[in-house]
Amino acid sequence: MTVAEKELTRAETTLAQSSQRSSHSTRTLSLTLQVLEQEIFVLRNAMERMYREQATFQSELVIDLSRQLDVKINEYMHYSCSLRA
Repeated sequence: MTVAEKELTRAETTLAQSSQRSSHSTRTLSLTLQVLEQEIFVLRNAMERMYREQATFQSELVIDLSRQLDVKINEYMHYSCSLRA
């Protein structure tokens, strides 16, 4: 397993653990946003490390992390808008 694949696995494990924590109890909207912020931070850092290792944005691993990051940012925006409503 390459370093890039290990990094992707580590990021996915961290996100899975974070998602499990938020689904086991009823959390306030504010706490949900905090969890999403943490997930976005982890994914962004993983994507940046992967880019530095792969030296291209066209790497499948970089693209996969970017897609996951997009999903989390969209979730964050959805909950953030709900908080303002």
